[in-house]
Order: sequence, then C-alpha cells, then structure tokens
Amino acid sequence: MNTAVEESVQDIGNDVALDALFHPSTIAVAGVSSKSVGQGNSFIRRLRRAGYKGNIYPIHPHETVLEGLPAYRGLADTPEPIDYAFIAIPAEGVPGLLAGANGRVKFAQVMSSGFGEGGRGQALQEALVDALRIGRMRLLGPNCLGVYSPSAGISFVEGQMTQAGSVGVFSQSGGLSVDIINHGAHRGLRFSGVVSLGNCLDIGPCELLEHYLSDTDTHVIGAYLETVEEGRRFFEALRAANARKPVVILKGGCTAQGQRAAASHTGSLAGNDRIWKALASQTGSLLVDSLEDFIDTLAAFQSWDPTQAPFSGRVVLFGNGGGASVLASDALGRLDIELPAITSETVQTLKELGVPPGASLDNPLDFPANILNRDGGRLPEQVLEAVVRAEAPDIVLLHLNLPVVLPYRDGGLMDELMSMVLRLDAAMQQGTRLFLVLRSTGQAAYEPKRQECAQMAMKAGIPTFLDLSAAARALGSLKKHGKFLRNRGFLGQEQAIGGTFSSRS
Repeated sequence: MNTAVEESVQDIGNDVALDALFHPSTIAVAGVSSKSVGQGNSFIRRLRRAGYKGNIYPIHPHETVLEGLPAYRGLADTPEPIDYAFIAIPAEGVPGLLAGANGRVKFAQVMSSGFGEGGRGQALQEALVDALRIGRMRLLGPNCLGVYSPSAGISFVEGQMTQAGSVGVFSQSGGLSVDIINHGAHRGLRFSGVVSLGNCLDIGPCELLEHYLSDTDTHVIGAYLETVEEGRRFFEALRAANARKPVVILKGGCTAQGQRAAASHTGSLAGNDRIWKALASQTGSLLVDSLEDFIDTLAAFQSWDPTQAPFSGRVVLFGNGGGASVLASDALGRLDIELPAITSETVQTLKELGVPPGASLDNPLDFPANILNRDGGRLPEQVLEAVVRAEAPDIVLLHLNLPVVLPYRDGGLMDELMSMVLRLDAAMQQGTRLFLVLRSTGQAAYEPKRQECAQMAMKAGIPTFLDLSAAARALGSLKKHGKFLRNRGFLGQEQAIGGTFSSRS
C-alpha cells in the first residue's frame, strides 16, 4: 500500500467495535440480478437458508423488486441504517456506491477484486479509500468473501451451516476460508466466526485478533496470514493476552517462492519466517505448517476445557498394532509428550482383570485385535477405566486400526469398541480427555465405516484424527501452549473466557 493510501485509511478510524459485522440486524446487498443468479442473489438465498432474522435490502439502480424483496437505488435510500453491506458489483462502480452511503452504513464488505492485487488497480484502490471516508464506514476487503457467523445465520459457503461454537478464525485467503469451514465442519469444528479478510485495505488481522481475544464466545483463535502491515500492534496484542486463549497461526509465504506467490495474491510481501518463529516463542502462539495441522490443532484445543489446568504432556496410549504404537511413542517423544510407565500397583490390577499374554501392560498399552475381542469387547473398557482411575493422565490417546478390527464378528467388534469410546468419554474423570485415532488405508472397503465412526465420535465432542502422527503434532501444540502458560504461573485460563483482554490494550 502506498503512503498516501495508508494515511487515508488511518483517517477512516478504527474505533467501531466489530460486533455488528458478526451479528448485523440489517444487511444491504449490491450485486443482485433479475436476469441471472449473481453473487448477490446467492448471498440472499444463503441468508434465508441459514435462518438470518434481520432485514435484507437489495440495492439496484433500476429494479424495484429483487429476490422477492423491495430494492433500493442506493445505500442511503434504505428504510433504516445498514449494519453490513455486501458488495459484489464490478470494481469500477464500488467507490461511487460507497461514497453515496451518507454515513448510514457501518461495515461494507467488498467481494469485488481489482483494487491493487498484483500491482494493478492502484487508482481504484485510492478511489475506494476516498469513498470510505466520504461515506463514513468501515471496509472488509476488498477481494474477500466476507463473514461466516453461525449464530447470526450468515454464510459465504454453500450447504448446511455448522452449529455455533468457540473457534474464531480469520484468513487472508478466501479459498482457504472455504476450506477451513468445510474441512473443519467435517472434523467437528464449531465456529464463533470465520472471516475472509482479502486485501485488508481497512480492517485487518490486528482488529480481528483483538476482537476474538475479547469475545467471550471465542475460546480458540485460528489465523491464516500472508502479511501483517501492523506487525508491532499484532505482537503487542498477543503479548498482552499472555496465551490465555490459544492462537494457532498458519503462515503463508515463509519461503522465497511462497513470498512471491503471496505478493501476487494480495499485493503485499510476507514477513520473514524467523520473525514469525520469534513471535510465536515470545507470545505462546502456535505456528503450524499445513492446513491439515491447522484443523487438527484447532480441534484439539476446542476440546480442551479452558478452565482446566494447562496440558502437562502426560498421555496414556492405547490401541492395536504394536509397530504403530512404537512409532507413535517416538513421534510423541520428539514433541516432549510423556508416556509415563504404568505403576506396579496398576499393573497388578490389570493382571487381576485377566489380561492374557500378548497384551502390553506398560504404556503404551498395546492390545492385539484378538485380545480386544475377549469377553465381547468388554476387557479393553475395564483396562482403560482402571488405568485412568489410577494414573490420572491428561489425555488417553486411543487408536484403532480398522482393517484389522473390522473382520471380527462382521464389524461387531468395531461397533462395540465405538460404544466403549463413547461411554469412556462420557464418564472420564475431571482433568482427563479422550482423543481418538481411526487408522485405515483409505480403501473403499473401510472408508464408509471409518467415516461413520468418526462422525459418531466428533458429534460427542471427541477430537478424532486420521493417523497417529497428526494426533501427535496436535498434542505437541497443546504441550507447547501448556508449557508457556505454566512458565507464567497460569494454572487455568478462566480469565480468558471472561474477556479480560482489552481490544485497545
């Protein structure tokens, strides 16, 4: 962004709370057509399907009725002021439309591109900034998809909305915003909000971070970032928050060619990789390297009770497949996750349960499928109940290898093991959580059952992973965050949920 444009953006001011962006009572929509299904038409239809309760006002220079609603010539002509204006018209028409709002719009979200991406459209960018000042509004975008808010019934993706939850996300990629919602919903994530930021000409990562840090409905924060113009402000917000809410960052543009791609994408250069590593180390935020790890880590933190003491790293690993348990033990060990030995007293209790030779009575507890099948599948449940009661681990990481388990009793053993998983999770003692890994080969013969079991577990709030390595990386982030909190004397995170962080700290 050039200096003149940057100064003009600062003149707009940023003292408007973002609540109306996530829960608008009135929405204006520009880009609605009477002849085809444009982006505006699709947006209105999604609002209706998602159950949006506020008033919707289509904006069109000529039409009087669109999508069954009265249409208005401009943003200043609607019967009441507008909280959120969705703008999806050609870029050349956007500045004039916004300049004519006459102070009656709080937030405009511009979906249109052509405002400086890749070094093109600088004049339009400057005209857009002037229009914001004249029209007296805040801007989300341009070149962005907008806001996904399940509690308000606002969405930029097709399909059924997820239930509202505690994960707040902002992303500088519209495409990844869609992926995060779709992939995350499939993995059991429940969002307080997801925001596609686009070019960040006005509202940017710092304000979204500050909003989520102070939002009592958000307990976990995720961000996909390519660049942060106000690096000091971003750092200070994280440092003031003291990691009371986990912040998971997926950073794009960490290599020279990634930075080149980011410059083409948003028109800005990404920061140095070493700077981001230093920021994470000093603030307790978590850096991840892939979208898959981003989703896995958010799922792990979503399940962690924010009033509970930070994760100390004590895990009991239970499952079938000896070599897999050994490799998982290595993966956990490299991430400073402890598999403490089972005490002799607990081992004696397990022997009294009748655990036969062939099963390991140490940690990891490795039970071949034929032993899991003993007593109609009841034995593993008794073992885990005894171990959790005596050893009180932070997490029980349970892994099941479907290609091995499914042939037993035509899938009957797998059904019983999943029932066991649900019962154990519901009865888990305070301070212990159950994480599940459903291992498979991806072959069609096993995938439907794996999907069925995964959905069952995630519906119950159990974090569920595709493989042990992914689970280990998520636990590594939990451990890193817990270590940061413990080093600062935080035994729980109750204050974060109370919203003690000030968005203007």
